[in-house]
Amino acid sequence: MLYLGLDIGGTFIKAGLVDETGRIQETRRAPTAVDDLTGFLSQLTELIREFQNTTAIDAVGIGVPGLRSSRTHTIETSPNIPCLKHINLEQLVADLVHIRVVSENDANAAAYGEFVSGAAAGLRHIAHLTLGTGLGSGFILNGSLFTGASGYGGEFGHTKLIVTPTGGSNTGRLCGCGKQGCFEMYVSATGIIMNAQEIMTQLPGSILHELEPPLTSKKVYEAAMRGDAAAQTAFDWTGRHLGVACANLINLLDLEMIVIGGGVMAAGELLMRPAIEGAKYHAFPASFADCQIVQSKLWPDAGLIGAAMLARDR
Repeated sequence: MLYLGLDIGGTFIKAGLVDETGRIQETRRAPTAVDDLTGFLSQLTELIREFQNTTAIDAVGIGVPGLRSSRTHTIETSPNIPCLKHINLEQLVADLVHIRVVSENDANAAAYGEFVSGAAAGLRHIAHLTLGTGLGSGFILNGSLFTGASGYGGEFGHTKLIVTPTGGSNTGRLCGCGKQGCFEMYVSATGIIMNAQEIMTQLPGSILHELEPPLTSKKVYEAAMRGDAAAQTAFDWTGRHLGVACANLINLLDLEMIVIGGGVMAAGELLMRPAIEGAKYHAFPASFADCQIVQSKLWPDAGLIGAAMLARDR
């Protein structure tokens, strides 16, 4: 049997035809109409029909950024795709393409992909962290995808790294969720940029001052590769904050593995070395010894593979 996995992003919808073992047979993509539900559904269903025209598909899985209710299957909100608000996307799509459709939060889908056929295959207790513009996360606990009481669980990026007392001076960075001090603002591409901006003010000789704005994590990475101390320190800070995040998860959940993916992880050892060092320092030694911290095996396709495998298994 073959399954179609879709990973919906703010710019593109990625689609992949996936076999029963999680291997991709074919991929395509289409632009995302973020503000127009009719246009969004048209693009989505046209992409699905392109596959249906040549292949018998057993089911479709859709990974969606945002909060999905496990009770009603409704997408309550999707900050980067405003047209998906209080929408039962799987029912709308199923009615249009006449095939079984399931949906899930995109970070949860990515975690499921790594669990089924990626770096964590064969394990039962894992976390998957995605470092992109923000910090996405998904959890497999006791061999099952964990989504909480309502389906909104696993939003580790919005747990707090920095909290000040009520009425105190708020020093945590302002997050897109409207709160301050979230891990997402320190462990992400956004975090790298903010770290670099703080550090470069103290190092007037940094080549970061010479770069044409806006500053991006890619530009910071390129400067780090050229030996720039401010850029290298920005990655070191980000990696060490990632290590604190991993240690918190290890101490809380006693995990077997933390899988780290996302575009930011193209930096490799610039982030992994300080992350592992930081996790080792902050976690219980026995718990740390039992938990591997590894890079994603399926990136950048973990989300669509996981969505397809959820379509297979639900």
